[in-house]
Amino acid sequence: MLQPGFFEGSGNLAESRPLEQWSQKLVIRNLLCAVDFTEFSYQAVRYASGIARHFGSHLFIQHIVAVPSETSWTTEPFGLAKERLRGARRIAEEELRRLQAEADIQDLNITYLLNDGSVRSQILETVAQKKIDLLVLGTHAHRGVRRLLGGSLAERLAHEAICPVLVVSRPQKVVETREELPGFRLRTILLATDFSRNSDRALTYALRWAAEWSGRVTLLHTVQTASRAVRPFTDLLPESDPTLERRVRDAWEKLRILVPDPSHTHCEIEYEVRDGDPGEQILDCAAEKKADLIVMGARGLGKSALPSPVYWGSTLSGVIRDGRYPVLAIRHLTA
Repeated sequence: MLQPGFFEGSGNLAESRPLEQWSQKLVIRNLLCAVDFTEFSYQAVRYASGIARHFGSHLFIQHIVAVPSETSWTTEPFGLAKERLRGARRIAEEELRRLQAEADIQDLNITYLLNDGSVRSQILETVAQKKIDLLVLGTHAHRGVRRLLGGSLAERLAHEAICPVLVVSRPQKVVETREELPGFRLRTILLATDFSRNSDRALTYALRWAAEWSGRVTLLHTVQTASRAVRPFTDLLPESDPTLERRVRDAWEKLRILVPDPSHTHCEIEYEVRDGDPGEQILDCAAEKKADLIVMGARGLGKSALPSPVYWGSTLSGVIRDGRYPVLAIRHLTA
């Protein structure tokens, strides 16, 4: 960690946010949890139910039966394709009933949704129609592996959904039963910021989440330098980055200005500036702080249905793939 006292300097390099943004209470009226009945989606249901119970939210649990591709419909008898779809719906209905019985969520206000079609499109449509405030997804972490067409569905939705997206994979803190839910508090939060507009909304959400449980937010910025994989080679070069000292000094100034008066935030705030690969440093900091949640800004992908290379190698996608920590992705919305 690079200590704030190591460099001196001053300057108004970042704009602070209006205090009322942080003092407002976090409200989650409608919460959507999309499930595929894997162990990862069951863990997502546990998180979603804990959040819904805390906020008194209306919880929507949705499963989408993926419609066969256009090629499948044209290369097999129409009746057979329709029968496969009906069979998939019957199985999904049984799984939803089993989830309802086993997930210990009968005390909540829940609506179950079963739809056919494109999983991505159906989820985004539900988010819009039901005025969803938070989308919760379970995903299989696949470090070092990028799925065909540029990443998992959860990664795409994290960049596309207009509401915040909480992605749960295989978190170190597992919630198994309702008895554990009283201790289910997202108190220790790590906000990773790059000072972009994508991070602005994420800052507000991180502070509001922490305030719910009188918790702590660590504001982290990483000055990007070489990753661990190539650092042994760059270390051989004299003064490989002569601008590092200035960039670190500027980062400290920007970070401090983000929250000039922490007394209005109803939570504890820490500041950290590190150098290295952003994804590596975010995960290292999360481990050191024993974070309950990582909050990051997400870049919107527009209306295209095609995967975009924007997020293939993004820091957000890399942190999601790691899977050890729940990740709350907050997309910046233009006016």
